[in-house]
Amino acid sequence: MGKVIRWILAGLGLTLLVVVIAVAVTWYVLIAHPRFLEPSARASHAQMMASGLKLVTPPGPGPFPTVLLIHGCGGLHGEGGRPNPIMDEYARSAVEAGWAAGILDSYGPRGWEATWARHRVCTGARLQGFRRAADVLAGLDLLQVDPRVDRHRLRIASWSHGGWAVGDLVTLSDPGDGSLSRTMADVEGVWFSYPFCAFPAQGGRRDWQWKGLVRMVFAELDTVQPAAGCLPLVERAREAGSKVDMEIVPGVTHAFDERVKSSDSTFRFAPAAAARTHAEFIAWLQSPPLAR
Repeated sequence: MGKVIRWILAGLGLTLLVVVIAVAVTWYVLIAHPRFLEPSARASHAQMMASGLKLVTPPGPGPFPTVLLIHGCGGLHGEGGRPNPIMDEYARSAVEAGWAAGILDSYGPRGWEATWARHRVCTGARLQGFRRAADVLAGLDLLQVDPRVDRHRLRIASWSHGGWAVGDLVTLSDPGDGSLSRTMADVEGVWFSYPFCAFPAQGGRRDWQWKGLVRMVFAELDTVQPAAGCLPLVERAREAGSKVDMEIVPGVTHAFDERVKSSDSTFRFAPAAAARTHAEFIAWLQSPPLAR
C-alpha cells in the first residue's frame, strides 16, 4: 500500500512539474518574449493588419502628428453590424486638435464578425492583451511608413481591452536588434481610458521599457476594472520616468463615452462626461511632449 502511495505521489509530482514547465514556456514565448517581435513575423503581421487601419487627417497633405486609436473589446460595430462611432468621434477630436488619427480595427482583418468577437474577446477566450499588443505594434509600423504621418510625433490612445494590449506592449524588452526601441522612441504619449489591469495584464506587473506622457481616465462606478486595481499600472509608469496624469470620472460606468451598447449591457453612456473627456483628449494631444 505504501509503495502505491509513493507511486501516486511521484506521479502527481511529475504532473505538477510538467504543468509548471508548460506555464513557464508559455509565459516566455507568449508574454515575455513574444514571437511577433521577430522581424519577419512583425512585418507579416503589419501586412495582415493593413486592411484594418483607417487614417483620418486634417486638411492638407501633412505630415501630421498622429494618434493611434485602439478600441475596446466591443470593436467598431455593435449588434446587427451597425457602426459603433466611438473611435470615429475621437478621430474627429484629434483632427480638431490638429492631429491625424489612425483607427485600427483588430477584428476586420481577422475576418471576425463583431458580435462573435465581442463574446470571445471580452471574456478573455480569444485575442488576449498580450497577443493584441502585436496589433498595436503593427499599427505603429504602418503609420511610420505613411507619408501623411509625422513618424516622429506619434501617440497611442486606448480603451478598456485596448489598454491591456498597450500596457503589455510598453513593458516588452527590445529583442536585441534595437527595432522595438526605435519604434517606441517615436511615441510621445499614451492615453488609457478605463484600462483592464487585472492578471494576466502586465502593465502593472512588469517594468515599463518606455516613458513619455501618460493620461489615465477611470470610471468611478466601473465594475469591470475598478480604478484601485490599476494603481500598480500608475506606479510602474511613474517609476519608468513617465509624467502621469490620472482622473477618476465621478458617477459613470465603464465605457461611459461609448454611445452604442449591446442590449444586455449594464454600462451607461454619459453625454456630459463624454464631452468633457473629449475636451481633455484634445488638450492632451496639444500638450508638449516630455523632454527625453
